[in-house]
Amino acid sequence: MQFAVRGSAGLRLLSGPPDFGTPSSTFEEHTGAVNALRFSTDGKFMAWIGDGGVHVAEGPEWKKIGTLKHPRAKEILLSPKGSYLAIWDTYVKSKDEPQGSPNLCVYDVKGRKLLKSFYQQSQVDWEPQWTMDETIFARRVTNEVHFYQSNELQTIAEKKILPKVKSFSLSPSSDIHHVIFFAQKSPAFTHLYRYPNFKNTSDALANKSFFKMDTVEVLWNKPTTAALLLTAAEVDKSGTSYYGEQMLFYLDTKGDSSRVTFSKDGNIHSVAWCPNGQHFFVVYGTIPSKATMFNRKCDAIAEFGTGARNTVLINPVGNIALIGGFGNISARFEMWDISSRKMIVGQECPDTTHLVWSPCGKYLLTSTCAPRLRVNNNYRVWHYSGALMHEMLVEEGSELHEAVWVPDAEANVPFEVSTKAVQGIESQVKTASKEKYIPPSQRGKKSVAGMAPKKFLSQVDEPPKTLAEQQMSKSTLKNKKKREAAKKKKEEGTAISSKTGDEEGNIQVSASVTTPSGVTPEYGEVELTGDPEKDKKIKNIKKKLTAISKLKAEQESGKVLEKNQLDKIATENKLIEELNGLTI
Repeated sequence: MQFAVRGSAGLRLLSGPPDFGTPSSTFEEHTGAVNALRFSTDGKFMAWIGDGGVHVAEGPEWKKIGTLKHPRAKEILLSPKGSYLAIWDTYVKSKDEPQGSPNLCVYDVKGRKLLKSFYQQSQVDWEPQWTMDETIFARRVTNEVHFYQSNELQTIAEKKILPKVKSFSLSPSSDIHHVIFFAQKSPAFTHLYRYPNFKNTSDALANKSFFKMDTVEVLWNKPTTAALLLTAAEVDKSGTSYYGEQMLFYLDTKGDSSRVTFSKDGNIHSVAWCPNGQHFFVVYGTIPSKATMFNRKCDAIAEFGTGARNTVLINPVGNIALIGGFGNISARFEMWDISSRKMIVGQECPDTTHLVWSPCGKYLLTSTCAPRLRVNNNYRVWHYSGALMHEMLVEEGSELHEAVWVPDAEANVPFEVSTKAVQGIESQVKTASKEKYIPPSQRGKKSVAGMAPKKFLSQVDEPPKTLAEQQMSKSTLKNKKKREAAKKKKEEGTAISSKTGDEEGNIQVSASVTTPSGVTPEYGEVELTGDPEKDKKIKNIKKKLTAISKLKAEQESGKVLEKNQLDKIATENKLIEELNGLTI
C-alpha cells in the first residue's frame, strides 16, 4: 500500500506498512505547489494540478503519461476506472468572449483527446457523474439532467426534464443502474428510478416528499440496492437547533422507504454504511452524542455509547467502526469491534483535520493540514489498536494540504480483530490547540500584579456532583447552597448585619461587609432566609435601596435631581420597613 501527500512543496508518493514513509522509487516527485489531487476509484490512475497544468500518471509504476495546459484549472475528477478526466476551469468573460467560453472539459485519457467542453459557471456541484462501469455520463443543467454514453458526449442519450431539480445521484453500479432526483418544489420530493425508465412519475420505484428541505445528500450502499437520504433545512421552525433541521430517510430499489428515527434530539453528525450494505451507523444528538447501528428496516440493533463525537467511519473490511470527535471537538477517536460491540481502544489525536482508513482496513491515516491549521502540519499512521506507527512533520515554511491512501482493492482482505497491543512510537508533535492563548492586545505585556487570569469555559474546575445533586433541579440546588452558607455564617458568629434605630424609631440595616466604590455600605450584603420567594423580594429591595443611596450622594454633591428621582428617594423608609419585615 502507498499514500500520497501534497502541499506547498509538491507531491510525493510514500510507502505504507511495513516500510512506512519510504518514497516511491518509480514516481518522479512533483516540486512546487499542488492545488488538487485525485485518484481513480480502482487506484490505477492519478491526476493533479500544478505549474499551470493538469498532470496524469498511471500505476503501479506511476509514470507520467501526459500533461494538459489548463492555467485556470481549479478542480479535477477521474472516472472510476480512470478512462476519463474532467477539468473545471474558472469561468471568465472577456471583451472578445462576452458570454465566456466553455470551462468544463472532459478528456479521453487513453485516447488522449478532448471529448467535449461544457458551460459550468458555478463551482458548487460542478462534478459530473459516471457509473462504476463507465458506460453512463451525466450532468445537471437548469431544470434538466442530461445522460450520455461516456465515449460519445456530442449526443444526449437520455434526458430528464424536471422543473426546480436541484440535485441528482447516479448509482455507482456496474450492471443495473439507478438514479435519484431531488426537486425543491413545494413540497420538495425525491424519486428513485431505474435508468432509463424515468419518463413518467409512475415509473418511480420509490418516492419521498418533504414539506421544506433545502438539500439532500444521497449515500448509496456498496451493492447499490439502497440509499440513505440526509436532508437539511436551513431553518429549524421548531427552534430546537441553531443549525437548521435534519432528517434521515431510507429508500431501496424494491420500493421500500421509511424515515430513520432516533432516541435523542439534536443534529445528525455523521452517517456511514457498512460494506455489506445491510447495516449503517449514525452519530446523532446533542453532545454527548449517541452512536447507533441500524439495519435496513431502520431498526436500532446496537448502541455504541455516548460522548463528544461527530464522526463515524467504517473500515473497508467492515469489522471495525471508528467513532470520534473532530473539528470543534478535541480530536479523539475510538475503535470498536462491530461483531462483539466492544471498544478496542480510545486514542487522542490532537489537531487532526482529516482522516481516512487504509484499503486493508488495519491502519488510519490522520493529518493536520492548512488552511484549517497552519501550525504543526503533519501526517500520522495509526494501527487500529491505537499504536502510532509513523509520523512526519512538514518542514518549517511549508504547508501540508492533503494526505490520502492510494486506492488498492487487492489489499481488502478479511482479518480477525485482535485486542493485543501493537508496539508503536511516541509522537513528537507539540499540540497547537493546548498552547496558552494570549490575545493580540496583551501579547508582550506583563500581567497586572494581583490580578488573576480569567479561565476559559473548558478550564473551569467543577467538583464532581453526587447522584443526589445530579437529580436536583438547578433552582433547588442553588437554594440549598444558600441555606448552607447562611447556616455556616451563623455558626461562626459572623455579624452579617446589625440593626439600629434612628430618632424616629425607624429600623435601618447596616452591613458589615465592604461594598464597591460609590455604593453606600448600609445596603451591602443582607442575610437571606432560604425561602426562594422571600429571598427574591429581599434582593429586589436591596437593589432599589442601593440606587437610592447613589441618588442621595449625588444630591449632597450639589447635583439637581429630577422629580422622578426625588420620588424614588421618598420611598426609602417604606422599603427599609419592608426589608426589616422580611429579614426578622
